[in-house]
Amino acid sequence: MYKATNIDTDKALQAIEDMQCNKMEESERERYALRKYYEGIDKGLELAKGIFYCSNYEKECKENDRNQTEPLSVLRCENERND
Repeated sequence: MYKATNIDTDKALQAIEDMQCNKMEESERERYALRKYYEGIDKGLELAKGIFYCSNYEKECKENDRNQTEPLSVLRCENERND
């Protein structure tokens, strides 16, 4: 193993500072990506919840031969959310 005997402290400190800066930037990118990921999940969940407030997703039924109901898919609105 090689051991340096005549170390330039300015170069060493600059290298450490550069590494810290790179790690901080990498960490910031990861936090941003993670935040965007969870924002996407939240938007998807809000969209899914919206299904329960729109008549597009109400089922219309007719009775078949065996007294069971079959849903008929009919879209009636773009967005009817009653808050």
